[in-house]
Formats: sequence, C-alpha cells, structure tokens
Amino acid sequence: STSVAVDQWRRQFQMFTTIPPDDIYMFTAEHKRAIDDCERRACVLISTYSMLGFTGKRSGETELLMSQVQQLEWGLMVVDEVQVMPARTFRTVATTVKSHCCLGLTATLVREDNLIYDLHWLIGPKLYEASWQQLQDDGFLARVRCVEVWCEMSKAFFAEYLAAEDGRDAHLRRALWTCNPNKLTVCEYLIRFHEQRGDKIIVFSDNISLLEDFAKRLGRYYICGKVDMRERMQILGAFQNTSTCNTIFLSKVGDNAIDIPNASVIVQISSHYGSRRQEAQRL
Repeated sequence: STSVAVDQWRRQFQMFTTIPPDDIYMFTAEHKRAIDDCERRACVLISTYSMLGFTGKRSGETELLMSQVQQLEWGLMVVDEVQVMPARTFRTVATTVKSHCCLGLTATLVREDNLIYDLHWLIGPKLYEASWQQLQDDGFLARVRCVEVWCEMSKAFFAEYLAAEDGRDAHLRRALWTCNPNKLTVCEYLIRFHEQRGDKIIVFSDNISLLEDFAKRLGRYYICGKVDMRERMQILGAFQNTSTCNTIFLSKVGDNAIDIPNASVIVQISSHYGSRRQEAQRL
C-alpha cells in the first residue's frame, strides 16, 4: 500500500528466497525499471495500489512497465492489506493484472462501509483466519495492555469548545480536543518516562500540523505524507537499529504495512474518529 511497504517486501524476498535480486522489480514513483525478457524469464514485481490503479497520464517509462504488467499472464497475485482493495480507486487492480491465482492478506478484514463484501468477487472467499488469541498464546503476537488516559481541557480551550458546540464548527472542536495542552503535557511525560525505561515508542497523530510541531518541539523524528521515501527508510532504520532514536511520530501513513517489531509502546494522540480498522491496524 506504500513505497515503504514495497521496499520491505523486497527485502523479505531477498532474505527468505533464492530469487536473484535482479529478478525482483519494484514499481513505485522512484523505481520504474522495465522487466527484462518478460516473455520467458520469471520474476517478482512489487507495487502499490496507487501505481497500478492510477488512471491519469503516465510518463513514458511508467507506461512501458504498465503495458508489460497488463500483457503478461502472472502466476500469482498477492494482495497485501486486502481490505483496501474494494475502494473505488483501487479495485481496478483486480482487472488490470491477469493472474491465474489471487491471494489476499490482511490482519484487519474490516471496513466502515459495506464494500468489504466486494472482496468475494474481487479476490474470492475467505480461506483461513487465524485467532489472534491463539497467536498471542503461541508467542507470535505480543500481549497488549491498552490504557485510556483522560485529560481535562485547559480552561481557555474548554471555553472555546463550548462556544463552538452549535455543530457548525466541528473542525474547530476537533482541533481543540486534539491539541489540548494538558493532553500534550501528559504525552510528553509518557514519552520521557518510557524512554528512560528503554522502550521504543511510536506516537500516532492524524493531525499533521500537531504531528510536525510536537515532534520538532521534542526533537524527535516524524513521518507523514510529505516525507520522501529515502528519509522514511533512514528514520525507520535508526528507530530499529540504534539506541539514539527511541521515539518516532507517525501519521496515518504508518497505519498499514510497516514492519516495526521492536516498538513496545504506542501513544495515540489523534485518530480517524472511531475507525475500528485503524485501531486494530496500529496495534
């Protein structure tokens, strides 16, 4: 679903298979290498929903690779984060790629609309579902403890919140409870507390302005949509492999298909209303 996920899939193929690296192709905004000898040589192509589902004008090299994708008969199409596929802009992937077999993968087969049922004809019926409790008991998933921390609004913020309760200022009210100074003070305390314990912390915020400003004030790295692929990989690499980067701030670009197994604490200061999928995905 993202360029970061594409690179993670590439590294996993290289780690767990004997496929030559030159036969693993990435199709993203940064990588558009044409498939060599595509009619006779087997290969693996890794791309995003956005790249394959885009319907606008493409560059010459992108158009060449896209035509190869459409002309080839693929043996297997693996669709990660398959709950995304029923979206109107992404479902064309199912008809763009001609494959003999389709396999959908997800940890959260949930959507807030009824489009999830379209997967029956886009991909096929559900074949297997693992019990997260069983995976937890077997040691494949960490045991999670969820705590909800209630923070009173500051007097000035609460007065503005009450003044905006007529329903016409929903965005203002949301900004007020999201940027509540008392909540941010508690968040900073939790970050410093867990850093002193040696934990690795992810702070989630869907509010981009808050994400950037808060991360900069605390001197921590952040990742959102405008952070380019190379910088994202550098930040994630530092978070996973060094002791100098123990907290990162993520927007909703971190909701899907990012592998950060060493993260031990999640602090969520802003989310997408009551999205069940987002809550489960972040866990």
